[in-house]
Amino acid sequence: MHRFVIAVSESSIRYAGDLVKRLIRTIVALAIAAISLPIFAQTPAGDPAFGKAAFMKNMCYTCHGTAGQGGDRGSGPRIAPDVWPLEAFAHQTRRPRSSMPRYSVEHLSNPDLADIHAYLTSIRRGPKAAEIPLLND
Repeated sequence: MHRFVIAVSESSIRYAGDLVKRLIRTIVALAIAAISLPIFAQTPAGDPAFGKAAFMKNMCYTCHGTAGQGGDRGSGPRIAPDVWPLEAFAHQTRRPRSSMPRYSVEHLSNPDLADIHAYLTSIRRGPKAAEIPLLND
């Protein structure tokens, strides 16, 4: 009869523990994404014109500027161009991580939020200074 001995070091046990923790975090993140997906699947694509009106009406411009360029003296971060995906944008709007006011569904509907996102997404980055002939004379 043959006997096999498996040697397990303390570092390999720690490594396995780290893998399990990462696996659990990944499963939790996927579960949260799966739960929130139906909410945004029901949200229309958004209209940039309505989004600009909602952006102004809800006074988003006071901190983020009228074109999402960010506020004066650091009052609000730049949010356009290079807008976050709608899900992340909605999460930050509904549950902000810093001093931004919370905009619940009662104050800003999901369609209005999608419109604001469409407006910010429609804003294109301007040319670099080196690409403007008048500035290079």
